[in-house]
Amino acid sequence: MFINIHTHHPTLLPGLLEIESVYFGQVKAPVANMRSVGLHPWFLEGIEMEVANKWLHEQAALKNVVAIGEAGLDKVCKTPWDLQLLAFQHCIEISESVGKPLIIHCVRAFSEILALKKQWKPRQTWVFHGFDKNVLTAEMLLRAGCCLSFGAALLREKSPALQSLRACPGDRFFLETDDAAVSISAVYERTAELRGIKPGKLEGLLKVNFARFEYLVF
Repeated sequence: MFINIHTHHPTLLPGLLEIESVYFGQVKAPVANMRSVGLHPWFLEGIEMEVANKWLHEQAALKNVVAIGEAGLDKVCKTPWDLQLLAFQHCIEISESVGKPLIIHCVRAFSEILALKKQWKPRQTWVFHGFDKNVLTAEMLLRAGCCLSFGAALLREKSPALQSLRACPGDRFFLETDDAAVSISAVYERTAELRGIKPGKLEGLLKVNFARFEYLVF
């Protein structure tokens, strides 16, 4: 069984466990059985934060919602920084209150997010999704107790994610497709190649990681 921890386009194919990422204000109805819910920094302008936070509280309590997010900070998008901070901290608070991990969207804001982690001292796992940075950044996040999720970047020959994946401890990473037009099986195949292990062993490793998903506290 392949586990896709973060996707916007679930395939619903047999033999896959897919966590569909759903954000407040999303027009498309979610279709996967398992979901994460969040306040995405790209889609915050013009929303009523009180309404959004109420929606997030209600959704987060559902049994098929296994994580909060994606949520985070993005220095490239046009959303005002103060609004991003407010929404992200709502998501942190709800992640802690319902006891579910946090899937993080981060663009050029690793230091700011780690500062918030130090401030909040969360017990829930923080997973940086779509990780495509160098080993030094990976090690910084790992030292802070975070996990990494790798996706389509692994299929690019010159991606810094290749070395980061090789350096990542086996119990601290996940795989995903995010919004990319790639299959999770292709990501698994590439990951097994990069880590020098058999595909069956990789599947077993990630099953164990997912089974511990809601209980990883570093």
